[in-house]
Amino acid sequence: MKVYILDKVLEYDNEKRIIDDMFQEIENILGKSNYFFSHLVVDDLEVYEDYQEYFLDNIRNIREVKVISGTIKELAKNIMITTIDYLNRAIPELDTLSNEFYKTPTEQSWSKFSDLLEGITWIMDSFAAIDTNERLKDIVSSYEEWNHYAKDIFSLQELLKELEKVIENQDIVSMADVLSYEINPLFKDMKEKLEGLVLKGEN
Repeated sequence: MKVYILDKVLEYDNEKRIIDDMFQEIENILGKSNYFFSHLVVDDLEVYEDYQEYFLDNIRNIREVKVISGTIKELAKNIMITTIDYLNRAIPELDTLSNEFYKTPTEQSWSKFSDLLEGITWIMDSFAAIDTNERLKDIVSSYEEWNHYAKDIFSLQELLKELEKVIENQDIVSMADVLSYEINPLFKDMKEKLEGLVLKGEN
C-alpha cells in the first residue's frame, strides 16, 4: 500500500507487523514540519479515530492512505467549524429532548441524552486542544473573543456537574429545566461566539 504524506510517498507491505512502524514514520515526518496531523483518508474513506484498530481490521485490503495535515491555525479553524455544525444540529434537538423529559422519557430519550453528553465532552476536549497550545495568540483571530468563549466552556463544565447531581437524584423535571433554560441558551451563545471567531479569521 502507498502512504501519501506532505510531499512524500511511502510504501508498505499489507501486513500487521508494519503498522507501528508506519505510524512512527508519519509522526517523524510531521514532527519535522510545521504541520499537524488531522486525520486519514484510507481508500477514499475518512477515518478520524481508532486508527490502529482500523488498520488491524483492514490491513489486507488497504491500497492507499492519505495523511491529512494542516497548520495549527487551519486545524483550529476546522475544529471551530465542526463545533458550529454540531451546535446547529444540537440546539433544535435540545428543545425536543427537554419536552420528552418534561413528559415521560423513553429509552430513546435516554439514548439521545447520552449522545448529548458525548457531544459536550467532545466540545470541551476540542476546546482544550486549542486552548492549551502555547501559540494560542497566533491561532485564534481574537484573543479577547476566545476568552469569552472560554467562559462559556467553564459554564458548560459547571452545568455538567449540575446535571450529574440531578441524575443522581432522579429529578427528571429539573433535568428538563437544565436542558431547556441553561444548556440551550448557552449553546446558542457559544455558536454565536465561534461564528464571530471564524468570520474574523477569514478577514
